[in-house]
Amino acid sequence: MSEVLLEAVALSRRFGGLLAVDSVDLSVHAGSIHGLIGPNGAGKTTLLNLIAAALPVSAGALRFRGEDITRWSPARRARAGIRRTFQNLKLFPEMTALQNAAIGLHAGTRCGIFAALARPPRQRREEREIAAAACRALEFVGLAAQQDAVAATLPYGHRRLLEIARAIVAQPALLLLDEPAAGLNQTEAASLSGLIRRIRERGTTLVLVEHHMDVVMTVCDTITVLNYGRKLAQGTPLEIQQSPEVVEAYLGHGDELPAEGARAVA
Repeated sequence: MSEVLLEAVALSRRFGGLLAVDSVDLSVHAGSIHGLIGPNGAGKTTLLNLIAAALPVSAGALRFRGEDITRWSPARRARAGIRRTFQNLKLFPEMTALQNAAIGLHAGTRCGIFAALARPPRQRREEREIAAAACRALEFVGLAAQQDAVAATLPYGHRRLLEIARAIVAQPALLLLDEPAAGLNQTEAASLSGLIRRIRERGTTLVLVEHHMDVVMTVCDTITVLNYGRKLAQGTPLEIQQSPEVVEAYLGHGDELPAEGARAVA
């Protein structure tokens, strides 16, 4: 068993009287693809936002590489190697694909605002390094030919890939993917599954929030199921598919937990 890279201990998030995440324990092992699934409103994206520091923790603790990061800012977590994508695309539509991908490296740049204005040799060298890394990220996701295209003009599936490119450009230790298959057709979702596996092969651990069960059951090593903010079950894809509690939770919400090879949950 590999080391635990990310650990949540009794993690909770309260919105007024609502416990959106309720005392969730989670261990994500280094080198794994860990899925988070559950009916709509189960707390999946809220949990991801707690890990990324987009929301403060109401109770409990988060540890990354054994260090308590519960009170760390989003920028500090990004510098430590935690990056994310968003359920609703957060691209800069007026910028090119290359410029969008390069933004993923600015959290770790060494030159400050005065160097950016004066543009000494060190600043110019850093800019070249950033552009080269952004080009490699675009090539990795299959967008090399679109690097000069304005993001707003890209097809929806390509914009999904561009957001992933921006997240992986810094080669993070942990990548949080929030419904990357949303809006994709079956062919695009299958291609995404291959990309997720290739990201893992590069040494990145992934946490995947996803409704598209073909993707989840194909790529995940471990799946955690949330329901009403609490952890309902955890196991391999096969164990989750065969869990009566999980099937009941999905059916009770009007959702569907498909068998292996079935289509996506709406």
